[in-house]
Amino acid sequence: MALALGLLIPAVARTQQAGAAFLLLPIGSRSVGTGEATVADTLGADGAWWNPASLAAMRRTELSLNGSQSFEGTSAAVGFARPSRALGTLGVSATILDYGDQGVTDPNTGADVGTLSIRSTIAMVSYATPIGDRLRVGLSYKYLRLAFTCSGLCGETPQFVGSSTALDIGAQYVLPTTMPITLGAAVRQLGPDFQVRDAEQADPLPRTWQLGASGRVPSARLREQEVQIDVMADLLGSLAYESISARLGTTVTYRGRYALRGGYTLVEGERGGPSVGLGVFLSDGMVLDLARRFDGFSAQAGQAPTYVSLRFLF
Repeated sequence: MALALGLLIPAVARTQQAGAAFLLLPIGSRSVGTGEATVADTLGADGAWWNPASLAAMRRTELSLNGSQSFEGTSAAVGFARPSRALGTLGVSATILDYGDQGVTDPNTGADVGTLSIRSTIAMVSYATPIGDRLRVGLSYKYLRLAFTCSGLCGETPQFVGSSTALDIGAQYVLPTTMPITLGAAVRQLGPDFQVRDAEQADPLPRTWQLGASGRVPSARLREQEVQIDVMADLLGSLAYESISARLGTTVTYRGRYALRGGYTLVEGERGGPSVGLGVFLSDGMVLDLARRFDGFSAQAGQAPTYVSLRFLF
């Protein structure tokens, strides 16, 4: 049992110190593939996690299914967004992160007597609307929960359930320029402290702000070859980081069906690094996206985070 707690409690402690740090984990293969330079991009239903205003750019209803495997654990997410010319775009999303189970052993016999489990969940409702021809605004309301539970003969093994709510607000503006350029801004995780048991054990949420721009390379030659190149650059600040970080990304699309993505996250320490992604239209209404990150922290853990997304367009 002592060994189990020694392995598991540090992971929980990292989450508590940041106050629901699972809110900072990326969701969606397209966002990861471009180095999380997302605030001025349009990501369909997954855009609600980054900048809810991006939902206002949607033209088709979308259902997205996301899965990932990283050092933190195994994650699954689902998102649905439906645009309406008269009412704007409404989206609903949810994700669950399974940090894994750890057996609890009897110190006398060494036999397994219980199981420690950690799960975090987020449920979210989003709304976005255009204002005029160039401005988009949106917001997301989240309910978040972290459960550290033990089943079986757990003795003095610590257990808790923490929950809170948060609000994300975002905007995008399309500049009246020859080169298509979009500016984006979002503030995320605005809400009360993340409370575990009482006020003394509450921690502030990892509130973040993100500013950025995206643009498409204007080239007649590229258009003739049916090639499209989009570039993105963001700055992000958060109470969870000691300094402002940068995200750079690009997407090269061929014939509107195949996308190659690359990005780099410039963060102090071991969390920064490159990422790559690939997208393929399997049919007019189905898209497969893959992405992988290569940061120093994951390299030391021996596992590069891998992301898979399947999107259905209606």
